[in-house]
Amino acid sequence: MDLLRAIFATLCLFALPLFAAASDDSLPPAASSCVPQNSWLLPGSAAVVDESMVLAQAQLNNVVLLGEHHDNPLHHDWQLRMLEVLHQRQPGLVVGLEMLPRVVQPKIERFLRGETTVEVFLKEVEWQRYWSFSADYYIPLMVYARDQGIPLIALNVMREKVNEAVDLGWQFAPDGMTVPAQATRPYIRHLVVSFQRHKFPGAKLDMAVEGPAFRRFVQKQLLWDRAMAEGISAQLDTPQKVPMVVAFIGSGHLMHGYGVPHQLQSLGIEKVMTMIPWDRHLDCRVLVKGFADVVYGAG
Repeated sequence: MDLLRAIFATLCLFALPLFAAASDDSLPPAASSCVPQNSWLLPGSAAVVDESMVLAQAQLNNVVLLGEHHDNPLHHDWQLRMLEVLHQRQPGLVVGLEMLPRVVQPKIERFLRGETTVEVFLKEVEWQRYWSFSADYYIPLMVYARDQGIPLIALNVMREKVNEAVDLGWQFAPDGMTVPAQATRPYIRHLVVSFQRHKFPGAKLDMAVEGPAFRRFVQKQLLWDRAMAEGISAQLDTPQKVPMVVAFIGSGHLMHGYGVPHQLQSLGIEKVMTMIPWDRHLDCRVLVKGFADVVYGAG
């Protein structure tokens, strides 16, 4: 059995007994008032902090992870504003994007050099093939980066390669990619709820997670987490000595430090700050210490 399958076999063996108690049925409706609008909250303390303190802390880190719920336009407005203020403080920063795979990086470079319009760029990178959410959410970010001379880096890998690695073995993984750090038990519990909500709505969790579909789901999540972490790490290890990578990544890959932050830590990258914009669909009880470094009341 190859190394990747051995890791996931072990993961599933110790994780499955944890699932039976998990259920969305016991959760109360999400509250919008637990994070004040346009304010910064320290999870676990309910302390509201000034944005200047948040930005000062961000400057001490090599990686700033900006979360999002992909279809929430307020989150994208907040992300762009964060990029603007972080760029003012750290002009040499680089932006990493979950939305696109590395194979389209040459097309991104053409756009950044002004050789293509937005419309041509979206066609060249096959936006609709690689990302199911509207490009309109991301165009202001990409135009700002182009106009300010900020490098944009595709962090993701092609779904076809992820599927091959999961189904056929590690030898089919993207070139140069290393085996993901093993998922923690809390991350598995977190993925159970996500899997049930998206794949088996209304099904009993303990039944849904006993099949191979959930195990493939976990494997794919770990591969995506690892790919993005490696993409970030690679930027910090260039001769140009990039001082900061600001990455735009779905909040599900960041919450509680389970996903991308966990993989970054395993790669030896310690100076990481996670900012997550609040979403009305979240439950206030997730706001425990470690949910993120800071949470913003974006609505």
